Amino acid sequence: MSLFWIKIIAILTMAVDHLGVFVFPENIYFRIIGRLSFPLFAWAIANGSIYSKDTKKYLLRLFVLAIISQIPYQMVFNSYGVTDPGLNILFTLSLGLLGIIFIKDTDNTIIRILIASILSFVAFVINANYGAFGVLCIISFYRFFGSRIKTSLSYIFLLLTFFLILPFSVSKNVSDIFEMSYMNFIQMFSIFSLFFICAYNNKIGHKMKYFFYLFYPLHLFFIFILKLFVF
Repeated sequence: MSLFWIKIIAILTMAVDHLGVFVFPENIYFRIIGRLSFPLFAWAIANGSIYSKDTKKYLLRLFVLAIISQIPYQMVFNSYGVTDPGLNILFTLSLGLLGIIFIKDTDNTIIRILIASILSFVAFVINANYGAFGVLCIISFYRFFGSRIKTSLSYIFLLLTFFLILPFSVSKNVSDIFEMSYMNFIQMFSIFSLFFICAYNNKIGHKMKYFFYLFYPLHLFFIFILKLFVF
């Protein structure tokens, strides 16, 4: 499977997920399908960091798009009564890519761990979508790029740590566990994204760079219009 088709699956499952959040919140299947999107985006960032001719320009484009996309992101959440949705996923992807750029410049394991920890903490503090988990996924996908087994195991480890072990270990009572278990359970379906990642054939496929860049803010604006005039 080429990079093009992995990106297509990523944006389509993301769109389905957002329709599930804003238009069909009672339908769990939209959210389950949507769990595939983030790991695919995270892996695509790692892929791009390896094959990009200029990763710093790549980061700049991603960060500028993150700032622009925050406007429709905020608009669509506000239209559904959410006043503070945090920062959109492109900020998380930017932090992950920034981590890769820093890590490329050093062979020191301690410094690499420190960089990943600091950027993960930043993602948590600024309330970026997927937070520390998201940043660590991107960095681990880069670190183990080319190894299907290590890539899969690292993602499963992070998934279980952030969505099962840590949440349940800090739960004070049974009601807290049941309250958080719904989305945590759904997040487990993101494991199926590994099938697409492992099917990568090292080919780029069709080049539609600007389509993928524009899709994120435009699909959010479309959902906002949908809410305004239809629902």
